[in-house]
Amino acid sequence: MQHLKRYFVVPFLLCCVLASAHTLWHIATTSPVDPAWYGAAIALLPMLGFMIFLGIGSRARTSARMPLQCLAAVAGALLSLTGEQPALPMVYVWLLGLGGVSAYVFWYSRLGRDANSVLVVGEPLPEFELEDTDGNAISSRRFLGRKAVLLFYRGNWCPLCVAQVRELADQYRELADRGADVILISPQPHKQTRELATRFDVPLQFYVDRGGRAARQLDILHKDGIALGISGYGNDTVLPTVLITDEAGTLLYADLTDNYRVRPEPATFLSILDKEPAHA
Repeated sequence: MQHLKRYFVVPFLLCCVLASAHTLWHIATTSPVDPAWYGAAIALLPMLGFMIFLGIGSRARTSARMPLQCLAAVAGALLSLTGEQPALPMVYVWLLGLGGVSAYVFWYSRLGRDANSVLVVGEPLPEFELEDTDGNAISSRRFLGRKAVLLFYRGNWCPLCVAQVRELADQYRELADRGADVILISPQPHKQTRELATRFDVPLQFYVDRGGRAARQLDILHKDGIALGISGYGNDTVLPTVLITDEAGTLLYADLTDNYRVRPEPATFLSILDKEPAHA
């Protein structure tokens, strides 16, 4: 079922836009209006607003269960039962509203991670190969000698990931004061990585995981994780992951979220680093 997710979100969003527009047009131009149309508006508009906010906003995380959108979908569905129940708004309410919102929140958003036996806190982070933004090969051994916060992010197409990168950029001085470098790794093409790097005026280290080789080695590859309709990035990506290592490359922290909308708070990284004494 996981591979079906790439076919879900773009068509769902498009249908929400069209159904919401039709619903509002019907309410504005028709009298009297059956309650099912109001139910459709209540069920769809909070979800559509959330998607728009996600796309243009700067938040790196949301609540896991999205209570506002879920409660609105339920309320809209109940309201739709109080009138004559015309077919089209009932489809909007029950299929797109209650069904679509539930599918997005409780199915699509969850990554389906298996237990990871490679990334074990207290054990050395396995060595892997990356490329810098110019395509030069580098080894993860380069990160030894200093603490490191490694963010494996999906790409520029993911607004939550970009917001998380921005948080780390804003937090850079505090992390550097604790002896930590910020390492940002994505399987996206070099061009997109270079473009993202130009947005920040702090020395973040951007790397490309060509073909997801490092992600596969670390068991964080997300097969078919890029939604159909997003071009220029291929099909596979990486599961959003944050790792913190000490100077010797030992894993101090691993956030292996199973919900792409749920990410660790920035203060978490500072707390982990504060527990580790600096080494000369």
